[in-house]
Amino acid sequence: MKTNKKAHNTIIFTDLDGTLLDHDTYSFAAAKNMLNFIRTHNIPLIIVSSKTKNEILELQKSLKIFNTFVFENGAGIYIADQGHTKTLALGYDIYQIRKSFAKYKKKIAMRGFSDMALGEIVKLTGLNPKKAQAARDRYFTEPFMMENGDQFKALQQMAQPDGLDVVEGGRFYHLISEGQDKAKAIEVVKDFYDQKYQKNFTTIALGDSQNDLSMLQSVDIPILIPHPDGRYMPCTINNLTKAKFPGPSGWNQALKAYFNVL
Repeated sequence: MKTNKKAHNTIIFTDLDGTLLDHDTYSFAAAKNMLNFIRTHNIPLIIVSSKTKNEILELQKSLKIFNTFVFENGAGIYIADQGHTKTLALGYDIYQIRKSFAKYKKKIAMRGFSDMALGEIVKLTGLNPKKAQAARDRYFTEPFMMENGDQFKALQQMAQPDGLDVVEGGRFYHLISEGQDKAKAIEVVKDFYDQKYQKNFTTIALGDSQNDLSMLQSVDIPILIPHPDGRYMPCTINNLTKAKFPGPSGWNQALKAYFNVL
């Protein structure tokens, strides 16, 4: 096998929905070539997603890649190291989050996953019931829908005194702990790998939506994936690379270009 120098010194951080996974079908088939390359070269592929721990553990089985990952928008880190695992909490627990969410609902029309029957989550996400239940089993954050998006700023101001924040994802808004973001979790993960292997890894991140912004800003090589309609999230990062295609096709193309894979 031909040596690829970049492969031995790179960590890849990736969002899921609309990035590695197709926005509508959740398929990663179009990224198959680079996923094989990543497995072959043992490149750390770190999922950084709003999805839950159980969702990502299940997805990793399909990817055949078992690594540390970041879940619920940076609120938790699942550390996997030589057969040993542990979960690091970087945010308030779900009981505190939902208690505050119930208070905000009295003033703003919105519904969270905790308000929805499983069938409604299935309908909104396109997931089967088993996967929808995994999406519902949360540790740190509450996804929700808001009737009037113009109230986003008002909700953020309402949440601030409680030490909470609101971010907008690809499908839902999320109530999270203030100061919690993907960048802080990435910093913890990178330090873990730098210490473990005694070297300074180059970092790549791929994402498509507003809640990926801090992640893209925090790495050496930020790659922005377009939305299904071809438009890009507004982003002013100086060294930004824009993938040519949405979802896993763009993910695959951008990483092929970086690693110079023919």
